[in-house]
Amino acid sequence: MPNIVAKIRFLSTAEGGRSQALPSDTFGCPVFFEGIPELSSHGYDCRILISEVPEPVQPGDEVEKVRMLFLSPDEVLTQVRLGARFTLWEGKTIAYGEVIGIDME
Repeated sequence: MPNIVAKIRFLSTAEGGRSQALPSDTFGCPVFFEGIPELSSHGYDCRILISEVPEPVQPGDEVEKVRMLFLSPDEVLTQVRLGARFTLWEGKTIAYGEVIGIDME
């Protein structure tokens, strides 16, 4: 399934991030890409495969390599590039990330 691999830093609770750890299997939220005109008009629904991360993800943690799936992969993956930066949204910004890999298969 097409996806991106990302490095994500979740904001700590003190920085305005989540107050609890992420669910242990998948986590869904909108992602907003920066600096990509074709993707900057709105957020895109994604699923982050937290189950592939060995430890629970707490507020303030950085995840070095996690896969993200999109409900509209054809729209997102044709425009996103390595190094693209993004934010994750859950009623507020909860994380910042960078695309470090793209898998079109």
